[in-house]
Amino acid sequence: MKLKYLFIATILSSATFAQTQKDSLKEIEQVNILVRKKLLERKADRLIFNVDASIASQGMDAGETLANVPMLKVDENLGTVSITGKSSVNVMINGKMLNLSGTALLNYLKSIRSENISKIEVITTPPSKYEAQGNSGLINIILKKNPNLGFSGNISTGLTQRTYFNGSTNGTLNYQTEKLSLNLKTSYIEGAKRADERFTILGASQNYSRSVRKDMWQDLTPNLSASYKINKNSEVGVEYIFDNGKNGMNILNTTRNISPDLDEKNFLTNTYHREKSPTHTFSTYYDLKLDSLGKKLSFTGNFYKNNNDTEVNFSTLTLPENTIQDVKTLSMIKPQIFSVQGDLELPFSFGTIETGVKFNQFRNSADLKYLDWEDNQFVIDDEKSSTFNYREENYAAYASFAKSFGEHWETKAGLRYENTFVKSTVNNFSYGQWFPSAYVSYKEDKNVFSLSYSRRINRPSMSNLNPFRWYENPQSYSTGNPLLTPSYINNYELGYTYNNKFSTSIYYLKLKNAFGQLAYLDGRSQTGDYQNYYNNDFYGMNASYTDTFFKFWEANITANASYQTSEVFNINAPTLKGYSLSYSINNTFILNKTKTVALFLNYDQSLPYKNVNSRFENFSNLNSGFKISLMEKQLQINATVTNIFGQRYKGQMYFEDSKQLMNNYWDGRSLRLSVNYTFGNKKQINKKNINFEEKDRAQ
Repeated sequence: MKLKYLFIATILSSATFAQTQKDSLKEIEQVNILVRKKLLERKADRLIFNVDASIASQGMDAGETLANVPMLKVDENLGTVSITGKSSVNVMINGKMLNLSGTALLNYLKSIRSENISKIEVITTPPSKYEAQGNSGLINIILKKNPNLGFSGNISTGLTQRTYFNGSTNGTLNYQTEKLSLNLKTSYIEGAKRADERFTILGASQNYSRSVRKDMWQDLTPNLSASYKINKNSEVGVEYIFDNGKNGMNILNTTRNISPDLDEKNFLTNTYHREKSPTHTFSTYYDLKLDSLGKKLSFTGNFYKNNNDTEVNFSTLTLPENTIQDVKTLSMIKPQIFSVQGDLELPFSFGTIETGVKFNQFRNSADLKYLDWEDNQFVIDDEKSSTFNYREENYAAYASFAKSFGEHWETKAGLRYENTFVKSTVNNFSYGQWFPSAYVSYKEDKNVFSLSYSRRINRPSMSNLNPFRWYENPQSYSTGNPLLTPSYINNYELGYTYNNKFSTSIYYLKLKNAFGQLAYLDGRSQTGDYQNYYNNDFYGMNASYTDTFFKFWEANITANASYQTSEVFNINAPTLKGYSLSYSINNTFILNKTKTVALFLNYDQSLPYKNVNSRFENFSNLNSGFKISLMEKQLQINATVTNIFGQRYKGQMYFEDSKQLMNNYWDGRSLRLSVNYTFGNKKQINKKNINFEEKDRAQ
């Protein structure tokens, strides 16, 4: 009998325990709902966008997710990611600089799913820990820290129809244990798009040029990474990326030239451009925890090598002479980058100290051969051929101190010193610069205020420095300038966030010794090069509001207004003071109760504005589409129509003796379909990413 009662008591106890578990789970779910991540967070030195809190950002790739972040703009036509009202920014993954630009950057972002992104940090005034290189700051994409234990992965494919068909395939396979992490990622893209560029110079001579271009690319990129936890305090990791890029262009250029005495000539040029650009990137790191309080020592090393082999053939028909000139250029460019750094993080009760040192070396050898077709063979023209060797070494050290005062105040200040030595075929020089940064924020209930300052540098890339002549026809070419010097940026910003939904900032940006590409017309010869030629003062304001209405509609509204003044040097040109105004409205509508089907409708517009000696016309963009999630979000299907209006980019540049007109279309209107499938174990563990910040200057 006692056993019977004991048995019944056990059952009742188990039932009670089960019910208690259910009640506890309900309570946990309720707590999770209450502590759901805030959409926006303002920190002392950055604005944080939590992806999981955004309905609009589910079932997307990283590029589409960035477009949902307040004040960020992703322009696939220009191949840029920028902060509204400012210039392009560098993109990082877990603090690791991607160092990609244009189509390569956007294609890489397409391989990352929003489900794997924890948050996106917009750092408009980067702290001293980061490289001082770059105009307007950094975007740091923080991936979720716990890749799955065991085997997992995903595969995705995308189809895009512009004028030409485009396709991409990405695959990821992970294997994770408590100590060992292996990751293999492979992406393949192949496609083309059409460009229609019209450029006119009106002065003593007149030059009317139009290029209709087919840009083609084929890119296979395997990526292998591994990490191993030696013990509870130390970890080592490596990563290798091989990019087997093959690009090409077929160009038809028509140029009409009218001399001051009204003598007219016409050039019709067919260009065949083919490029192979295999690159190797190797990175390694070692992390050592010094104690249980968070003190940490880290070492990172990176190596990058590229062998760019390009052949360009162009044939020009000149009228009215009715003569044909055939020319070939062969170029071999070999940039190579090596960097090593050490970082020490020391949290104490009185604040956190960060300090570190870094060395990086950038080398490049370039050889261009210009060949004329003579006597049924190509003959090298030594006067138009050239070689260029460049070596740059940068030594850097930094220190910063961060401290919080109670629950309301957060402060951080740092100082970075970079000493640079340059040796090239043309000249040798060195320069050292200090780069301070400081931040303070105050939080009270739903209000967050922040004030920040940082100094930055923008060093010329290899394409800016390389003195090669890239010919469009025998009369027209563009070249780099090995005498370019860096520009410097001072950025001040006052920010405010309310209720994690409304965010605004007032900023002042002072740009000195800025450089850009300029075109000239000397008789029949049209040339272009890079020059340091202007200083800028920007006064601006950003504002954004993101919220969910009626539980099915998420809207993100942003606006930017700015006023700029400029001064020019090294050129004769008027300066144009100007106002700018741009805005965007992104809408996502959930169409069913399970939130697996959504429609989005996005619109942005930039009103006409002036900058330095240029004026840019109105540009607007309308995108729409839908996304479907199936199989508990393991299968994602997206369809999108972009640039529905098929808008062209138009602008003018003014000089004392001439005017230049631009009218371009870069195949922005497209229909896209993408499918992503995720598989594997769901159990998770932490993972580390490696930092490599210098590769972008090899572009």
